[in-house]
Amino acid sequence: MSHLLACPLLVAASLLGGVAHAAGTAPTAEAGLGLVGYVGDTIELNGSASTDPDGEPLTYTWTQLSGPTVEMTGADKALPRFEITEPGTLRFQLVVNDSTLDSLPDTVDVVVPWRDIPSTESGCASAPAGTSGRGVGLAVVGAVAVGFVARRRSDTRG
Repeated sequence: MSHLLACPLLVAASLLGGVAHAAGTAPTAEAGLGLVGYVGDTIELNGSASTDPDGEPLTYTWTQLSGPTVEMTGADKALPRFEITEPGTLRFQLVVNDSTLDSLPDTVDVVVPWRDIPSTESGCASAPAGTSGRGVGLAVVGAVAVGFVARRRSDTRG
């Protein structure tokens, strides 16, 4: 019986079928998956998967850590937005707070390629009709990288 008095939180959680959390457990920031965008695009970061084990409402603080500077709107919201103004890799950090404790920071990168796919004027194929061509350049770069890795592997085997 003394064990029950020493652990009232565990007893209450057990009786209610819940999970016991120590009072004042820090929330968890979830900055979302990395993104690819292009100059002129509006990007929306997504921290909506952030959680608090105590069920407290969260406040959000987004900070740009690196990359070309952007003007973010809603840096205190789960879904802030900004317009990409130049190429590079932008890194953002999210910290959430449950009115008592801050989470550990989580980061997300937004990659902005230096240029789009080549046009037909350069002698290279353009994107299929009716498409923007975005993503095709990355696919070509990926295929070249895969080909290089495959060639390097075959070179090392003898």
